[in-house]
Amino acid sequence: MNSKSWLIIAILLSLFGCAQKPSRDVVLDDQVKPILTTKKLIKKAQQAINAGEFRNADPLLQQLNSASRTSTETLQLNLLTLQYALKNKDVDQSEQILNQIDRGQLNKSKQSLQIQYGLLKAEFYELSGQFLTAARERDFLSAILSGDTQATNHKKIWQNLINISRDNLLKWSTAAPNTQFSNWLELAAIAKNPRFTLEEHIQAVNAWQQANPRHPAGIKLPGGLSLLSQSMKEQPKHIALMLPLSGNLASSGKAVREGFMAAYYQSLQRGYEVPRISIIDTNSAGSLELAYGDALALEAEWVVGPLDKKQVNELAKLQRLPLPTLALNYSDHEAMAKQPDDLFQYGLSAEDEARLIAERAYTQGHRRVLALAPDNSWGKRIYSVFEQHWLSLGGSVAGQQFYKQRKDYNPDIKALLNVDDSQKRYSVIRRLMRESMEFEPRRRQDADWVFLLALPKQGRQIRPMFDFNFAGDLPIYSTSHIFSGKSNRKKDVDLNGIQFTDLPWLLEKSALKQEIEKNHPRAKGGYARLYAMGVDAFRLYPRLKQLSALPHSKIFGVTGDLSMDTEGKIHREMPFAIFNRGRPVAINLDKE
Repeated sequence: MNSKSWLIIAILLSLFGCAQKPSRDVVLDDQVKPILTTKKLIKKAQQAINAGEFRNADPLLQQLNSASRTSTETLQLNLLTLQYALKNKDVDQSEQILNQIDRGQLNKSKQSLQIQYGLLKAEFYELSGQFLTAARERDFLSAILSGDTQATNHKKIWQNLINISRDNLLKWSTAAPNTQFSNWLELAAIAKNPRFTLEEHIQAVNAWQQANPRHPAGIKLPGGLSLLSQSMKEQPKHIALMLPLSGNLASSGKAVREGFMAAYYQSLQRGYEVPRISIIDTNSAGSLELAYGDALALEAEWVVGPLDKKQVNELAKLQRLPLPTLALNYSDHEAMAKQPDDLFQYGLSAEDEARLIAERAYTQGHRRVLALAPDNSWGKRIYSVFEQHWLSLGGSVAGQQFYKQRKDYNPDIKALLNVDDSQKRYSVIRRLMRESMEFEPRRRQDADWVFLLALPKQGRQIRPMFDFNFAGDLPIYSTSHIFSGKSNRKKDVDLNGIQFTDLPWLLEKSALKQEIEKNHPRAKGGYARLYAMGVDAFRLYPRLKQLSALPHSKIFGVTGDLSMDTEGKIHREMPFAIFNRGRPVAINLDKE
C-alpha cells in the first residue's frame, strides 16, 4: 500500500472518530446548535417534570433513552421516568419502572438518590391506595430527612393514616408496639374516633402527647389537633338551631333536629359543657330575616341552619350575616361568588360522592366508563360533576345515557352497550348472504366499568339488565342513593355486585345510633342519613376554626371524613360497600 493510500485511510479514520465523539456544536441548516450532555439532559428533564411541563419533558426523556449513560445516569433516568409516570397518575407504568430499578446500584448511590427513590416509592403506594405501606415508607425515611422536606413528609404520613379505618389503625399499632410508627398509628386512631366529644378528643390527644414528647407528631401536632383547645375556648354559649319544622320540609327538619339533640344530650350525660340551644321553625317565622331576628332577640351567638337550599342561596348573596352560620345545605355556584366570610356550608352532597367514585374507580385501574343517569336536572348536574372530575383524573367516557322513569329500562341499557348495533349488523350481513347464520348479540368492548346514578327502585330494575345484555362482568359503582338506608334482602338481591359509597352511620354500629333508632322509628330508612347529619352538625360547629385554619385537617364524623375548602364549604369522604346476597357489606379499602 503506497503512502497516498495510507493518507486516505488516516483521513477516513479521523472522520469516523469525529462521528463517534461529536464536537460541542453541529452545523444544521447553517445554524449552530449545542448538543446537550446526558447530565444536562437529566437536569432539564427534571426541571420540566417538576414544573408539570410534560410536553417539554417528553422529547428530553426520549433523548435520554437513546443516549449513552453511566450506571448512575441510568438510575437517574429511571427515577425521572417514575416521577413522570406518577405525575400522570399511571399506576401500571409506575409499578413497571419500580421493578426495573437496580437495587444494587441504588444501594451504592449517594443518599440524595436513595431519598428520591424512597419518596417516589411512597407516592406510588399512595397513588395505588396502599396508605399503610406509604406511611410506613415515609416513617422509615423521616430520620434522614431535614427541613421542609421532613416537615412535608410528616404531613403526608398523617394524610395517609387518616385514610385508614380506625379499627385497622388500632390493630396495626399493636403489631409493633413502642415504635415511632405505632405511635403515629395510635394518634391517628384517637383523631378518627367519631364517638369522642370535643373535650374527650382534647383529653386523649394531651395524654398521647405527654406520653410521646419527642415524637415528630408530639413536637408538632398534625391535622389541626393543636387547635382543639383553642376551639374549645371559643365555643359559643348559645346556639339557634333554625330548621323547617312545619310545611313541606317538616319531616326532614325534624330528623335533623332529633339527630342534633341526640348528640347534645349524649355530651350532657357525659358531664361536658354544652351550649344553650334555641330551636326556631324557619317556616313559621315567615322569612329568613325574621328567623334571624328571633335568634338575635334570644341572644344567640351562632346559627345552625337553615336547611332549605333557597334560603342558603339568600344567605350567600348577603354582604354580611346577622350571626355566624353553619348552613345545612349548599348554595348554587352563582350565589357563591360574594359569600360572607362567616357563612359555612355543610350537607349531604351527591357531588362529593360522584367525585369519590371517580377517584375510587381510577385507583382500581379503570380508565373508560359507561355512565347511566336520570334524565332530569339532578341527574345531569351530578353526572356533569362526575364527568369533569373523571376526565381531570385522566379517564375517558366511552358512552353515556340519560334515562327517563319507565317500567322497562332495557332499551336504555341496550343503547348504552351498543347491543342494538350488533343486532343491526347481523341483520345486514344475513340479508346480504341470504342464508341463516348463528348469532349471539355482543356488547361494546371499549369500556371497563359503569357509573350508575339511580334510586333503589330504578337500580333494582337496571342492574339485571346488564347481565341480560352480556355486561355482567362490568363493575358497577353508584352513589348512596342506590341504598334505601334500610336493609331489605329480598328486594336488594337485584342490586348484587353494585359498589356504592355511603355514610359510616349506615355501615357501622354505634351506641348513639341504636339509641336514636330505638326512640325514632323513622331513623331506620329514608330519613336515616338526615339523623346522622344532625349528629355531625352538633359535633362540627365547634371545630370550624380548626378546619378553616388547616386545609388538610379533617373531622371524622358519622357522615364521613369532613374537610373544608377555601369557600367554607364542607366536603365528605365516605367508605364503600357492596351489595352481597341482598345486603350492603362494607369494603375494607385498607391495604398492606
